[in-house]
Parts: sequence; structure tokens; C-alpha cells
Amino acid sequence: MKRTLIAGVGNELLRDEGFGVHVARALKARPLPPGVDILEAGTAFLDAVPETFEYNRLILVDAIAAGGAPGTLHHLELDDDMRDWVAQTASLSLHQTDLLETLAIARLMGPLPERITILGAEPERIEMGLELSPALQRAVERIVPILIAESVTPEPQLSGTDNTPRTRLPTTP
Repeated sequence: MKRTLIAGVGNELLRDEGFGVHVARALKARPLPPGVDILEAGTAFLDAVPETFEYNRLILVDAIAAGGAPGTLHHLELDDDMRDWVAQTASLSLHQTDLLETLAIARLMGPLPERITILGAEPERIEMGLELSPALQRAVERIVPILIAESVTPEPQLSGTDNTPRTRLPTTP
């Protein structure tokens, strides 16, 4: 059976930067399809990388600063075109080491899942605090059913043009 890991990453002490962790917790409260597991990775995703080796699919959930309105959802498939787009985009992830750099390091540790997807939302407030902004609270509610559906989708069905994020998600909150 194919297995999917949904990992929520981010720093929950910096409000919207903790979006992925909040989403992981919301997913844990929902019934999930067979073969789908949830991981609250927080800021320690690199430490959790060995857990990903047994999965066919990895979906990372994070705050993504790509210049959109707060709460805008992004859906990125890590194919060669997307790697090129990310290389041209400043500060895709808000972590000191961006998510793609972390994945590059992770590839040195062992075999990553054959399919990697990043789903996230534009942050509004990155400051000390535990509560998500209202825009990101609404984004959690919108992204949870999308993640459940995405976790059982066998192949990406994406649209977009070169140098833009491929997305199936609503582009505005």
C-alpha cells in the first residue's frame, strides 16, 4: 500500500510562522484515509527526515511568503520546473534554512519519498505569539479538506505557466 506523510513545519512561537504545526494538529483531529500519517515536525523537520524514508509521498505544510495576500494558499509540486521557480523566488520559506535547502540536505541522509508536495499559506503576522492571525485561522479551515483529498491523489493535476507556482487552490483567502 502506498503511504503518505503530511508534515507540519514551522515555528509556532512566531504566530503565522507556525501555520504548518496548527494544520497538523487540525488534521490529527479528523478521520484520515488509510495509509496517511501526520507529523508535527515544527522547527525540527531535519531531525524527522529519517521518518520520511518509509513513505511514497511527502506533503509538507508551511507558511509560504511568496508575495500574496495573507491567507493565500499555495500548492507546489517539487518537479524540476518548480525547483527552478523556487531558486528565483526570494524567501519562499520563513525559516533560516529554507525548505528546499533542508530537503537538499535530507536527500544526503537517505531516500526521500518519490513525490514531494508543499502546501502552505501566506502569513500575515510573524511576531512573538502563539495565536495565528485571523487570515491564517481561516486558511487552516480551508486547507485541511484539501490536504485530505491531496493525500490520496495519485498524480499531480496542476496548472500554471513557467516561473509561477503551479496551483489548484484558490489564490485568494
